[in-house]
Amino acid sequence: ALGNMHAAQYWTQAQKDLPGLLDDFSNGKFDRLFCWLGEKIHGQGARYYAADLCKHVTGKPLSHRPLIEYLYDKYADIYGISPG
Repeated sequence: ALGNMHAAQYWTQAQKDLPGLLDDFSNGKFDRLFCWLGEKIHGQGARYYAADLCKHVTGKPLSHRPLIEYLYDKYADIYGISPG
């Protein structure tokens, strides 16, 4: 569960840092994300504990909110869930 929380928070930040990222994916281009991951996550992993890395990369402590938002966006239409 913690890994999913980290992934969702990093994904949210990657989309902020790399506008048009989903368009890149649609065109089969993943290099910008790979570079971002290398610079922000993989290249820093030995320097920080997981909680500190999250705060360093996103500017916020680890939170459940990005994961909940991701899951809501993905499944709300399927299950007919309305906001609020």
